[in-house]
Amino acid sequence: MNTYSDLTERKVIIKLFALIACLTTGFMAIVSFFGGLKVLAIILIVSAIGFFTAFYITSFVNKRILFSSTIVLYNIFLLMLYLVITGGSKGTGIFWIYLVPQVTFFIRGFKRGILDIMLFGIAVIASFYAVYIFDLKSYGNRGEILHFASRIMFSFVIVSSLSGLYEFFRESYSKKLIGLAKHNKLLAVTDPLTKLPNRRHAIDTMHDFKKTQSDSVFSIVLVDVDDFKNINDKYGHLVGDEVLISLADILTYELDNTDLVSRWGGEEFLFVLPHKNKEQAVQATQKIHQALAKSPIQTHEGIVYITVSMGVKEVLGSHLSIDDDVKQADDLLYKAKRLGKNRTCA
Repeated sequence: MNTYSDLTERKVIIKLFALIACLTTGFMAIVSFFGGLKVLAIILIVSAIGFFTAFYITSFVNKRILFSSTIVLYNIFLLMLYLVITGGSKGTGIFWIYLVPQVTFFIRGFKRGILDIMLFGIAVIASFYAVYIFDLKSYGNRGEILHFASRIMFSFVIVSSLSGLYEFFRESYSKKLIGLAKHNKLLAVTDPLTKLPNRRHAIDTMHDFKKTQSDSVFSIVLVDVDDFKNINDKYGHLVGDEVLISLADILTYELDNTDLVSRWGGEEFLFVLPHKNKEQAVQATQKIHQALAKSPIQTHEGIVYITVSMGVKEVLGSHLSIDDDVKQADDLLYKAKRLGKNRTCA
C-alpha cells in the first residue's frame, strides 16, 4: 500500500535545492575569485561544500532529512549574513535575503519556517547594527545605513508574511489531498458491507507474502456459506446482509490478529493465514465450525442458523500463481460441498 506524505515532497525540494545551490555558489565563487573578491570566493566555496554535503545526505542517507535541511538552511543564513555585513559585490549582496523566506518555508514548512525566519530577521537586524556601530561603510554613512536598513527590513517582513501565508494554505491543501488519497485508498481495498478487506486487498497480500517470504509457509482458506440462497429467499436480502456482517465479525474474532479475513465475493470469504501449515489451518477452521454451531446469528427477523464449507490450500515455495493456489482451495471447498457441507477439506 502506498504511503502518502508531505515528507516525500519536502525531501525532493531539499535535494534539488541543495544541488542547485551547490552549483550556483560554486560558479559565483569562481566569478568572485577572478573578480578579485577572494574572501567572498572562499566564503562561497565553503557554502558550496555545505550544500553538497546536504545533497549527499538527502540522496544516500535515510531518515536524515531534518539534519540535511538544517545544513541547507543555516548555510544560507550564514552566507546571507555575510553579504548583509559586507554588502557583497558593490553593495548588492543584501538583496539576496529576499530568497530566504521562500526557501525557508519550502524546506522547513510553515511552523518551523516561522521560527527560522524570526531568528534570521533578528540576525539581520544585529548585522545592520554591527555595520552601524563599527561604521563599516557597506551602505554609505551612518544616516544612510539607518534609512536603508529600515526599508530593507520592512520589505523583508512583507515578503516573509506573503511567503508564510502561501505556505500555510499550501500545507492545508496538501493535508486535505493526502487525507482524501488515504480515504480513497482505504475504500478501494475495503468491502463496503462487512468492512473487511476486499478481494483486491487479499490478492495483494498473497502476492506480497509470496514475494517477500517465499521460504515461509502460509495457508489459503476459501469459505462459502451453505445454502445462502435459501436464507435470502426465506428472509430477504436485508437479513442476508445481516448474516454476512455477523459472520464477518465471528470469523475475525475466531482467527488470530495476524490472519487476514477478507470478503471474496457474494457469500464467500477468504483467509490468508501466515506461517500456518495445512494442519494448523484446519484447526483454525474447526474453531469456526464450533463457534457457528454454538452461536446462531441474531437478525431483525429472528435467529438464523448457518453453516459454512471451507477449502484449505497450503502454500510453501509454490511455483504456482496465486490464481492457481486459490483455484485449488476452491476445488477443495466444492469437495466439502459434495461431501455434505458444514465441513473443511484440505
